[in-house]
Amino acid sequence: MVQFRTKGELEAAMGNAVLKFEREYFGRGPREISTHMVKDLVLIRQRGILTPAEEQVRNNPESVELIQRLRETLLRNNQEVLRVTLQNLTQAQVLALYTDLSVEHSEKFMVFTFDQDLEARFRRSKRHSG
Repeated sequence: MVQFRTKGELEAAMGNAVLKFEREYFGRGPREISTHMVKDLVLIRQRGILTPAEEQVRNNPESVELIQRLRETLLRNNQEVLRVTLQNLTQAQVLALYTDLSVEHSEKFMVFTFDQDLEARFRRSKRHSG
């Protein structure tokens, strides 16, 4: 098991895991990714998610719906891989995954809820090291 010394190290590891997942299952990753841990929640924001083909058709309402449905289906079919990866990194159970994406802004949000306060681990270790 990997021990993370700081909250930032764990956030970076989770962001990298999502980036790897996106590349493997969606064909490419976002241009930018940021991860924020707040108690038992992890928020991952991805920017620049659309492929060049999706960028070309994103102004067509029918295309927007197709892009959203395809990406939701791909995630739903493969989310267990992502859950297990994050559980291995955090040593905590993923209770739920919520997602939303904006084709217009080429942006996606993922919110994971865990069975424990991940952030508390770092608050405790900070007190002991000072």
